[in-house]
Amino acid sequence: MNRTTVIAAAMCLACVEIAGTQSPSPAIGVPGALNATPSLAASARTVAAVWTATQAAMTNVYLATSSDGGVTFSPPRRVNDVDGDAGATTEQPPRVVISSTAGARAFTVVWSKRDTGPQQTRRDIVRMARSTDGGRTFSAARVAHDPKFSGARGWESLAVGRDGAVHAVWLDGRDAEKKIADMAHSGMPHKGQPPQDIYHAAITPDGRIVENLIATGVCFCCKTAVAVDARGTVYAAWRHIFPGSMRDIAFATSDDDGRHFGPFVRVSDDKWELNGCPEDGPALAVDRAGVIHIAWATVVQDREGQKALFYATSRDGKTFSPRARLPVADAATPGHPQLALAADGGVAIVWDELVAGLRRVSFTRVSRQGAFERPQLLSGDESASYPVIVPVDRGLLVAWTSRSSSAKSAAEPSMIRMKRIP
Repeated sequence: MNRTTVIAAAMCLACVEIAGTQSPSPAIGVPGALNATPSLAASARTVAAVWTATQAAMTNVYLATSSDGGVTFSPPRRVNDVDGDAGATTEQPPRVVISSTAGARAFTVVWSKRDTGPQQTRRDIVRMARSTDGGRTFSAARVAHDPKFSGARGWESLAVGRDGAVHAVWLDGRDAEKKIADMAHSGMPHKGQPPQDIYHAAITPDGRIVENLIATGVCFCCKTAVAVDARGTVYAAWRHIFPGSMRDIAFATSDDDGRHFGPFVRVSDDKWELNGCPEDGPALAVDRAGVIHIAWATVVQDREGQKALFYATSRDGKTFSPRARLPVADAATPGHPQLALAADGGVAIVWDELVAGLRRVSFTRVSRQGAFERPQLLSGDESASYPVIVPVDRGLLVAWTSRSSSAKSAAEPSMIRMKRIP
């Protein structure tokens, strides 16, 4: 199937109306491909959706845009200029933001590209490309960090800052072997995958990239989160390896547009001891009043090995409220929460959950007083996973990876489902 045929066929799927929560959820994607790992961004009535599509062992990043608040979407357009020059896992989706400089709207996309070499010499990279013509064309892909280091890197997140700048955060495995040796020498031997660092980069509208270290000793393969407030303060969250191999959520703040980050704090003393990676990173947002909202998954002790979802807030970035447990059904095993700020000042949270062997997507709201609404089920009979959410004109837009519940393998074709919530 050539690219023209793919786009023509996708138009029938992409340009559809997305109705309320009780209607069937339409889909976008490349027909016949494994469409997965969606991300969303919104600015006024403009919405951008990015995801990966894999066919014949070739993975590419695609973008579809909406000019009516997510009601209809354009046909998919490939972002990466070199065919197959992308990779993704469920915790490493491509990311997109919408920025504006001198009245011009730009789409910036970052994604990971995995290397297959040995850990000591591999050069996993984070790539980026930018469009300044509404997503019709993209610049040639470039590396979003210092390319000379070996090691695994990715698990990226993206946010828009002041003056059109874009802020990227990712996990970086440079010098991993030295870190393991140092930990053993200090009497705290490391278990499981090598620890990583978490890095930040400010990407200016003219393409300059300035990167800096946020913290070391980070959990190996949980996605990161980044947010920027109206003053230019940059916030980052990730899963950290605390003493005893406790995999809890950490948070740090930069007051100078990301050039320097202060000491990180522990969001909640969950004490999730694990000699491996949970593959379930945090979600983060900052509202107009400067209140920080964060959601994450951890294991609780009321049922051995049972995951639960929690939510907390902070007004100073130094102390967080006691964690509040999301109202998930008793029979469900939840994970992968994502959150967005709602127009009424509250917060909306989506997640996936495993119930009786079927993974599905659920949703709740958190009022300004911190009360949770009764969860709503958003997905239907299909297998639904890794949802994302953004505020749009007069509502919220949710996307997730959708696959037939009768699919016999993860390699079978899948699509990206969309649902508008009034």
